[in-house]
Amino acid sequence: MKPSFKHDCTECKFVGKIFRALDLEGMKKATDVYESCETGGSKYILRCSSKGSDYITTNDFLAYMA
Repeated sequence: MKPSFKHDCTECKFVGKIFRALDLEGMKKATDVYESCETGGSKYILRCSSKGSDYITTNDFLAYMA
């Protein structure tokens, strides 16, 4: 499996994909899951596009699954 979207950090590790709701209409979109290289912050990065600001950092990516 390969990531769908470009991530700007080469140290973060791609670990898979999930589907999550992106808006109030319940549209679902594939989201890349990365294990963050940052040791002091959130453990996962969820990226839903290659745009720099289209991501979420979290310790529990399962909470975002639709």
